[in-house]
Amino acid sequence: MATRALLKALSKRPLHFSTTLVSRSASTLVLAEHENGSIKAQTVSAVVAAKSLSEDNSVSLLLAGSGQSLKDAAKHAASCHPSVSQVLVADSDKFEYPIAEPWAKLVQMIQQSGEYSHIVSASSSFGKNILPRAAALLDVSPITDVIEISSSSQFVRPIYAGNALCTVRYTGANPCMLTIRSTSFPIPPSSADSKCNEAPISEVDLSTLDEDYLGKSRYVGHTSQDAERPDLGSARVVVTGGRGLKSAENFKMVEKLAEKLGAAGIYFNNKVLLNFHRSYNSLLLLVTSVCVGENNFSKSSSLHKLEFDLKI
Repeated sequence: MATRALLKALSKRPLHFSTTLVSRSASTLVLAEHENGSIKAQTVSAVVAAKSLSEDNSVSLLLAGSGQSLKDAAKHAASCHPSVSQVLVADSDKFEYPIAEPWAKLVQMIQQSGEYSHIVSASSSFGKNILPRAAALLDVSPITDVIEISSSSQFVRPIYAGNALCTVRYTGANPCMLTIRSTSFPIPPSSADSKCNEAPISEVDLSTLDEDYLGKSRYVGHTSQDAERPDLGSARVVVTGGRGLKSAENFKMVEKLAEKLGAAGIYFNNKVLLNFHRSYNSLLLLVTSVCVGENNFSKSSSLHKLEFDLKI
């Protein structure tokens, strides 16, 4: 009886609900990869991707390392792209080498203090090694190999070795963690040599960094080819050779052609090459044979690659 009377009384008076919408602008932390005192191009592509998340997005670059090389890289990072609003530097011997475990702990500590909405890294060996570990520590699911950003929570990524594209909507808690294909986010020409509007550089306080990870992994060594050509993951042009080259001596021409074009040179079978082309959206040049006369260029639309005869 009392319940009915209460409901009757409530039905006669209007109900007013007070709703407060809290709108937070996007803020993104980009994991920066550097070498010999400069930021790698894949990191700048990650900044380009971060800026496309939102117009008012605040982009911070995180660098870790030690010594003069880190200081030079921080200066380069401050002016590598006009979208960079802050450069965070973690200077410690613990980060002398890019080992995933200390880096993941660093990202966790930075996120807990900064509460970024997104964390972005290039889909390189550096990013793919660190981001999943950091995501596990933060208890979120990362979205990998993003090639298109539709909104701050909707992304496109290739699946089935690049044969299909999948649209993914992120509905989890912050941060939304992404690795991006650098070839899908080209660097604007103006940002390559930009030296104005340098972002402020701040040093990260590492006094609260958990050191339980020490000893779980050990740096052994690093091997790389001293070549001016780009690596495979960021190359816009890829040159490879087929059976028509016949001998190891002729395969050396692939390297020479790659040097002339500023491309990456690899040797794979056609199926792997086609999957690579679909996944990375790179121009693929397949040297099929060697001739002495004029070059003969033709395009095979079915295989999505260029086949031509190379003149010696």
